[in-house]
Amino acid sequence: MSRIITLLTDFGSFYPAQMKGVILQRTREVIFVDIAHDIPPQQVRMGAFALLASAPQFPPGTIHLAVVDPGVGTERRGLVVESGGHLFVGPDNGLLMPAARALGTPRAFSIPTPDCASSTFHGRDVFAPAAADLIFGREPESMGPAVEPVDLDFGVARRTERGLEAKVIFVDRFGNAVTNLREAPPFPVRLQGRSLVRARTYADAGPIEPLITLGSHGFAEIAVNGGRAADLFGLAPGDRILLEEESCSE
Repeated sequence: MSRIITLLTDFGSFYPAQMKGVILQRTREVIFVDIAHDIPPQQVRMGAFALLASAPQFPPGTIHLAVVDPGVGTERRGLVVESGGHLFVGPDNGLLMPAARALGTPRAFSIPTPDCASSTFHGRDVFAPAAADLIFGREPESMGPAVEPVDLDFGVARRTERGLEAKVIFVDRFGNAVTNLREAPPFPVRLQGRSLVRARTYADAGPIEPLITLGSHGFAEIAVNGGRAADLFGLAPGDRILLEEESCSE
């Protein structure tokens, strides 16, 4: 039976095909699903969020091959992580861990780097071969020793006297700014002096009106109906924001 392999990288359109080719040399019994290859270069946190939002939609047995790897060629480890019946393959820089934690209790094992591997393309020479081994039933623990992986989380929004302090963790192609809030604020808020409509859908706000809503990924996002919140408010991943409670505003 065919196995599903998802791919997520910051490689663009050229390099992922080489990773697929390596796997197809070993087996044709594979279904490739491209999550994204347009993650901004070296943006591990944005890649981790995209993987977190996507991996739970796939059935157990899926292999998630994810590479956003600023440390390629250094001493950073490669990993295979098992969690909730899913397998994750990629660099040990936190990229895999939010998704793995969302699915269960992760177990991580180190992947050795072959001597013949390119120092600039571990996606092709380390991680794709490891994913192919897993298709053939190789157990994760046989890849290498159990390790404590580098962790990554998106932090927790904090209630203050003025409102909610949160962080932008992702900006999508529509300019929606996803925050680390796990629910929309229960009270009216404003950002940079502009009121945000508390909305269930984008269309609940008027044209070019800013809003806050709970996105399909389970995080509150700031959006603009028919516009781009990231441009309106000058937001980028990693930015800390204050969602000011309107009753506390002057």
